[in-house]
Amino acid sequence: MERTFALLPYRDRGHSKWTGTRWLITCILASIWVLYWNCSSRASQLTTTTFYSNVTAPQNICPAVKGPAISHSGHIGLKGDSDANPKRLFFWYFEAEHDAESAPLIMTIGGGPGTSGMMNPMMAQSPCVVTENGTAPNPNRWTEHFNLLALDHPAGVGFSYGTLVNNSRDAAIDVYDFLQKFFRLYPHLSRNQFVISGGSYGGTYVPHIATVIHERNLALAAGKGQPGAVHINLESLMVSNPMSDATSHFTWFLQTACHSEVNNIYNASTCAEMYQILPVCLDSIRFAEQWPGWSVERRVAAHDICWSMRDGDANNGTVGEDIRKQCFSDDPLGCLPPGMRWAETFLRRPEVKHALGVENQNFTMISEKVFEEFRNHGDTMQSAYLLYEPLLSAGIRLLHYVGAKDANCNQHGIMSFLKLLQSPFQAEFLRAPDVPWPTAEDATVRVVGEGAGNMTWILIDGGGHFVAHDQPELVKSIVDHWVKNVPFN
Repeated sequence: MERTFALLPYRDRGHSKWTGTRWLITCILASIWVLYWNCSSRASQLTTTTFYSNVTAPQNICPAVKGPAISHSGHIGLKGDSDANPKRLFFWYFEAEHDAESAPLIMTIGGGPGTSGMMNPMMAQSPCVVTENGTAPNPNRWTEHFNLLALDHPAGVGFSYGTLVNNSRDAAIDVYDFLQKFFRLYPHLSRNQFVISGGSYGGTYVPHIATVIHERNLALAAGKGQPGAVHINLESLMVSNPMSDATSHFTWFLQTACHSEVNNIYNASTCAEMYQILPVCLDSIRFAEQWPGWSVERRVAAHDICWSMRDGDANNGTVGEDIRKQCFSDDPLGCLPPGMRWAETFLRRPEVKHALGVENQNFTMISEKVFEEFRNHGDTMQSAYLLYEPLLSAGIRLLHYVGAKDANCNQHGIMSFLKLLQSPFQAEFLRAPDVPWPTAEDATVRVVGEGAGNMTWILIDGGGHFVAHDQPELVKSIVDHWVKNVPFN
């Protein structure tokens, strides 16, 4: 990023000549600036290199409950980025309505792999929500008391572009790089509480990102780490309907697909066919995991076997993301909440792209190319939940809030891997009761630890895969309790 400064002379509207006083003040200001510039430039060269950034303040595209939302958007170049070979992540940062300078910062990301992180703010979290014809104020915005940083990650997703990565670890390293540069642009936020939020394949992304941040924080504390880097105040993680473990995910997938209390995804003959695949799928995962290190070929083979279980014909069009609904469509977005299509259409409008400062970039809600990169590396076949163990032991809090009507990333598979977590809270988590909150018709909460908990599970009866979209008021209350660490009672 090139820094420039132009000293423009001030001219009195009613006079044609400079006064001596004004000229003296101008010279003094110029001298101060030159001194500051030389000192800051030397400090910058000592600690870190310059980087590409292109940031704007969007206007008139996100109406809020109390006047227009204050937000910032743009691209930040990552390590190795150049004009010839770019690698740039897009972000949209919304300031909190109250006390934005010191309010906690929630970073929200997409899933997929390959889904835009802009889906979350547009459908549930930001000061506005997308509608069929544009945007409208959001009464259930997370930004009432929290800063919200929506990130298109990895490169190739949403408005982010350039050199691709093919695995969650490298993508997490890119996020750390992005955050260090983001905090240089907004240094006051580096002092604030930091929370990571994600869902679906974000259940794999989130533990990787948290692990990289925690590792780099420890390195900095030991006097090592990246020169010029700042400590990131990672306090907690919020995960909704995640895919965090391949074994538990596919072990329990057919439980909901074939034995739902609402609508089965598959009919009896399809279930019989898929149950023939299940043991082969689980054996292929174990076979891949036994290989020393990372066997790409074995993990890709496991992916192809297990993923075929998701390709059966839906019975009566039952939607996997919400078994209460029926739909037939060949469009990848066709049977998902209409807000996803509305958001994609909205973010492709020329006037919206101009406001966001991304006129020359195309927007894609779901990137098949990114999905294939991760699939071809076998990234989908891993036990990312194991990364939570040292994080929990270090005091980083973990919340899972789950929509009960999701079959794709269903409650049984998620609870399965949570029960296996070897953490200081495992024994208590296994015997803790599920308590109705606020009522039994809304959700049940299992809390281990003080306040909102160190390890907390919330099952939301009226939610599907996109639980914040389905139950926005309830989820806002959950987020308020969690980030403020206020007990659920």
